This record gives sequence, structure tokens and C-alpha cells, in this order.
Amino acid sequence: MTISQITAKEWRWATGWSIAILFLSCVPYLIAALSAPEGWQFAGFLVNPLDGHSYMAKMQQGAEGNWLFHLTYTPEPHEGAFIFTFYLALGHIAALTGLPKILIFHLARLLAGFGLLLTAFRFIGRLMPCAAERRLAFVFILSASGLGWLGAIFGAFPIDLWVPEAFVPYSLYANPHFPLAMMLMLIIFDQILLSFESQISGYELMQVPKSETLKPNPNSKLQTPKSILAALALAMILPFALLTVWAILVIFLGRLFMVRRRLPLTQIWPTLGVVFFSAPVIFYQYWVSTANPIMAGWGAQNITNAPKLLDFWLGYGVVGALAAVGFWRLIWPDRKNSTTGEWLVLIWAVGTVALVYFPFNLQRRLITGLHLPLCILAAIGLSRWLVGSKLKPKYQRLITMAAVTTGALGTLLVWSVPLIGFLQPPAESPTTARFFIRDDEVAAFEWLRGRVEPDDVILASPRVGMFVPGQTGARAFYGHPFETIQAKARESQAEDFYRGQIEATSLPVDFIIYGPSEKALGRPKILLNYSTVFSTGEVEVYKATK
Repeated sequence: MTISQITAKEWRWATGWSIAILFLSCVPYLIAALSAPEGWQFAGFLVNPLDGHSYMAKMQQGAEGNWLFHLTYTPEPHEGAFIFTFYLALGHIAALTGLPKILIFHLARLLAGFGLLLTAFRFIGRLMPCAAERRLAFVFILSASGLGWLGAIFGAFPIDLWVPEAFVPYSLYANPHFPLAMMLMLIIFDQILLSFESQISGYELMQVPKSETLKPNPNSKLQTPKSILAALALAMILPFALLTVWAILVIFLGRLFMVRRRLPLTQIWPTLGVVFFSAPVIFYQYWVSTANPIMAGWGAQNITNAPKLLDFWLGYGVVGALAAVGFWRLIWPDRKNSTTGEWLVLIWAVGTVALVYFPFNLQRRLITGLHLPLCILAAIGLSRWLVGSKLKPKYQRLITMAAVTTGALGTLLVWSVPLIGFLQPPAESPTTARFFIRDDEVAAFEWLRGRVEPDDVILASPRVGMFVPGQTGARAFYGHPFETIQAKARESQAEDFYRGQIEATSLPVDFIIYGPSEKALGRPKILLNYSTVFSTGEVEVYKATK
């Protein structure tokens, strides 16, 4: 099966819907920017601003000409490492173009999302000969979320409300590296499928006698370099997603070997290329995370356990239920007619779920991309069940519309939740204040940016500390629950300083910011001993030398 079955009209349809969904993903950001209260500016993030501003901190390092990453949310000096190169590169682009970092971030988000959606449609076209079926799969990928709203009503916390990498629409909305990573995963799997002869089904492939040799795809020599390049890029952008790819390919090839009782050499070579050429990058990143004590301290705090099973299944909602139907149809009644690509998708879905619940401190990070095979299986399950049913066409259409609408409403809810929170002004809500920056704080950041050195340490309240590295290029004494070493102790020290309970922090600082967020904590008398080097409105900056 080849993608030539996709007509030009279908490509135009897929391109149009991709542009439409990406445009819609920008609307909440525009609303947030336009709804900023007087004296405040929208900071540019609607999903997890803590991580959003850590991306800005990485881009700021790139904008300063660096290719080695440092943790700028912690005051300890340390050696840099060649990691997070994607955001460092975006920072270089911002410096070259002169465009604001936040604009480069969102342009990258849109480009990565567009690439993911067209790559997904291409991948679907290789699997599904039925136009209606592949359109349904693509619509699920574009729009489907889960039943998080229902779970929240009953006190659960489904993952469609807080795990963007587990869903394509949420990833399109959140950042550029999640959709880019999913696109690279699809490219790798697509190249593996291309190594099979195009017209042979998965079951037929597994039944080929050992004495016969399968005819390879005439373009197979091109597949290994493409796979390798995609794997290298994935290793640098989102290494945990590459671990998922490795595991799925091993299981997939292992199944071929068990059924056919011989090595599937045509597929082994590109798989080995994917593993061996990207493995040094993974090993280097592991070495950095253990040999560099500051990076190791960051890793010790950065624990992302698997979600509860109820939160997981409610998070995928209707798509998850329909994917279970598709899974059943592929492994039992339609097993002999299931194609190689369908087996790969099935293994991708089941294997990822198993990996997410494998005992491991970073389990949840392996969930990236799971939405893709689930949506494909859901389309298979719903379409083939309806075809085999005795329902009238109008009822089939109603059921399909109900499934699509339920998933789309979940996505619209997730995209809208931050805006609902903005009904409470940032001056009154600590949560809303994370999404906005005061004009006076922006002025202080601009003043600092032109005067600080990269190793200078700035003390601020936890909220303002979140902005400091990305806005100034200096280090924050505290600003992130994972990227600040000994985060809980540093956060307590920062708050105790502003409350006047301590006169100095455990590590020295160079500048102290004192604005409304800090005044809400207290007024330390020790500030009288420091000289004011900048003042505007309600924000003052002190040089921390007596």
C-alpha cells in the first residue's frame, strides 16, 4: 500500500483543516493578549507557564550565542552541556532575525504542528485504503480529547486536562517540541513500513515461507538515512520519545521473527540504524544527567510518575473506547486481513501503554505520541463496526458525528480553561498572575538585561523568579520547582527573606527585586542597607552589596 491512493483533493482537504485547527489554536492566545488588564502584559503562555518560561530561559541562552545549556533557575555555577539544542537554536534564530523570543516560539509551534498534521495524514494514507476511514482517523487526530470534564466533576484529574504530550490537539496548543517529536516518530515508523513490499498484507508477510525472499521496496535504500536523521533529531528534541520508538520497533520485529521464524532483514537494517546512530546522543544525555552534579540534582527532583488508571482512561474518553474496539477487530475477526501497518499501529498503542506503567521515575514522559495510534485504531473500530452493522446510513452518520463532537468539545474545553481563569484579575489571583507580567516588572527586566552578567544571581519572589532567566539572561535564586536545585529549600529561603525572617540566603545574590509580588510576602528591614539601582512605579531593584 502506498500514499499514492491519497488524491490531490484529499491533500487539499487535509491541508485546509490543518491550517484551520492551527489558526483556532492561536485564538485563545490573542484573546489573552487583548484581555490583559491595564498595567499588565500577557506573558505568552497558556499551558504550564512554569515550563513555558523555562523554554524562554533556554532561548535566551541561545540568543546570547550559547550552544551549551546551563540551568539558569539555580544559583550554583556549573558546566554547560549540549542538551536542549532545539530551544537554544530557536534563541539563535531570534537573535538573527531580531524578532521577540515569544514570537519565534509560537511560529515554531505552528510550523511544527503543520508538519505533524500533514505527516500524520501521509502515514494514515499508507495504512488505510478507504478514504472515509482515513478522513475519520485524521479528524480524530485533529480534534479529539477525552472526558476530563466528566472526571473533574467526580473528583478525578484525567490526563486530557494536564498532559499535553498525550494528545495531538493539546500539543499543538502548548509548544513546538511535542508536535515536532510526534512528527519525527511518525517519520521513523513510516520509513520502516516502506521497507515492506507495498501490496503485501501483514498476515501474508508473516506467512511467507522461510525459503522465499521478500522483494524489498525499490526506495528502501533511501529509508535508512531518513530514519537515522529523524532519530538523531528526536534524540535531541525529546529523547524519551525515542526510547518509545526503540521499544515499539523491537516488539514489532520480534513479532515478525516469532511468526516467520527468521530475521526480517529488510526491516532490521533501518531499525539498527535508528538505534545505533541515535544511541550515542542518548548515552551522552544520560552521562550528563549523572556526571554533572547540578544536572543530577535537577534529575532527582524531576519525577513524573504514571497517572492513575482512571485518570488515564477518562483522559482518552471516547477515542480510547473506540480504539479498544479497533484493537479487537485487528487481533481476532480480521486478523488474516490486517496489514503490516495496522499491526505496527496496534503494537505502538499497546506497547506505549505498557511503557507508561513500567516501574520508572519518568514513566509519564513515555506517553508522547500515544494519541496517534489510538485515533487510528478508533477510526478502524468505529468505521468497521458501522460497516458490519445493520444500522441505516443516517444513524451511522449520527453515531460518527457524536463521537467526533464529544472529542472536539473536550479539546475546546481544555483550550478555554485558562481564559475562564482570567475572569479573576491577576492582581487578585496568584494563579492568574503567572500568565501576566506587570509593566513595571517588564521595565525592571529590561534594565537588568542590559547590565547583568550570565552568572549574576537575582533574588525575587517565586512568581517573579519564574520570569527572571528568560527575561534578563541572569540566574534566579529560585524560580522553578524542578530546575532550581534544592527547590523547596530555596523557595522557603526566598519567602523567608521577604518576610524578614532571615537577612541572607544560603548562596549570595547580586540583585534583589522588590515589587508587588514581593511586598505581598513582607518588607524586610535589611533592604535599607542596600542601594537602589533602579526604580519605576511599584518595582525597585537593589544591588545586593552593603
